[in-house]
Amino acid sequence: MKKKVFFFNAVLLTASTLLLRTMNISYRMYLTSKIGAEGMGLYQLVFSVFVLAITLSTSGVSLAVTRLVSEAIADGHPQTVRSGVRKCLCFSLGVSVAAMAAMYGCSGWIGHSLLGDERVILPLRLLAPGLPFMALCSCLKGYFLAVRGVVKSACGEILEQLVTIGVTVVIFTFLMPGGIEGGCCAIMVGSTVGEVASFGYIYLLYLLHVRRLRGNLPAQKSGGVLHKICHIALPITCSSTLRSGLGALENILIPVGLRKYGASAQASMIEYGTIQGMVMPVLYFPSSFLIAFSSLLIPEMSEANALRKSRFINRATSRSMQLTLLFSIFVTAIFLSFSRELGMIFYESEQAGTLLRIFAPLVPLFYLDSVVDGILKGLDQQLHSMKYNFSDSAIRVVLIFFLIPLTGSRGYIGILFFSTIFNATLSIHRLIKVAQVEIRFLDWILKPALCGAVAVLTITFLGKFVPTSLLHTRILCALQILFSSLLYYTLLRLSGSLSKADLHWFRSIFWQHKEKINP
Repeated sequence: MKKKVFFFNAVLLTASTLLLRTMNISYRMYLTSKIGAEGMGLYQLVFSVFVLAITLSTSGVSLAVTRLVSEAIADGHPQTVRSGVRKCLCFSLGVSVAAMAAMYGCSGWIGHSLLGDERVILPLRLLAPGLPFMALCSCLKGYFLAVRGVVKSACGEILEQLVTIGVTVVIFTFLMPGGIEGGCCAIMVGSTVGEVASFGYIYLLYLLHVRRLRGNLPAQKSGGVLHKICHIALPITCSSTLRSGLGALENILIPVGLRKYGASAQASMIEYGTIQGMVMPVLYFPSSFLIAFSSLLIPEMSEANALRKSRFINRATSRSMQLTLLFSIFVTAIFLSFSRELGMIFYESEQAGTLLRIFAPLVPLFYLDSVVDGILKGLDQQLHSMKYNFSDSAIRVVLIFFLIPLTGSRGYIGILFFSTIFNATLSIHRLIKVAQVEIRFLDWILKPALCGAVAVLTITFLGKFVPTSLLHTRILCALQILFSSLLYYTLLRLSGSLSKADLHWFRSIFWQHKEKINP
């Protein structure tokens, strides 16, 4: 496959991810205006439980499909693809239907006994029917990722988001649900309808595409698929389910701990909603530029690992980490300098801006951990990821249980810092060992940090001389970020952190043919 196909997929997936993140942020701004910070807290609490069911239904199987299809194509057996995907779909459907029934049946117990808030019962029941459609759609997205057909899965995600937002806005506009519970129910109905629409669209595209992939070759049954699914998917499913279960427990304990610290039920839900429902999505928003690259690396690494191309793995891993650090360090500088403006622009909340500044130093680890996790999955290292994720979640739950009642929100912030550093360190260490990568601290971390600080501080200082009457705050902030990025790039080139060789590699990985790399 030509590298220009990789480039096309990378650009397309980046654009679609950026569009989806923009739509999600805009959607959250709309929801905040309708149900407030307390409502966002309840919304986030419902989804923390729902994520557990989603994880059980979808995690691992999508990666299994990607790996199975990539290996079948690499081995020259495309006629076995449809049989393998069908078995993965059946496996995923069975698991997701069981998860749907469990979630619907246990919603009353979850609301009354586990969360102590009856307002979550009906929203959970409205979300449950979407689980099978979500699981099947996840499998098909794994297929399209393997065949480098990201345009189809990207369009499916955009359609899902558009339908979700459209249905929710219609309900709020014409039915005007009352109270926080009614607002959450409207959101859940929109989410379920969006999942159904997305599955219908992507399944039709799959049927059309798989016929072309097989060509004139007669279909063949793929052997050992269940064993391969279990080998690939079960460790990730177990890890993700345990982590999601601990995450759900964590999200339950946070408001409880804040109430024990002395906050009222309403105040604790507002504080929780501000952090998880408002600040975290903004922190992760710029990573849209990396998510696409990380996702596309999974089949590339899987294929290279199957063919034992150690040189390609080493070089691709090294460059990916370099790109992630150069980008995320600049994003950190932006959040540190413009946190107040961004908090007001997105949510008209100074508290959100303050929290953005507090969490900004974690951005490089957030982004790097995400990319490293994708590479490890492609290199068949999911068992190690499982151990790291489970250990991290277990430690965090214990810390939340004991520290938040004593220290309040300050304790929770400290726990997030410890957890992020702990998990990222373990994952990065494993990848360095497997891919034999050497971290260039001076060029990848120290110089970019200095360049980012100089660029942002310089533009911020110059921005003080611009009369506020001439430009709206949002426009001025956007221009300052734009000019800061241009100056940052220039400083990276001058300092040698981004050399001509680096730029040549970034161009060559997209446009030239794949090199024949010796193992």
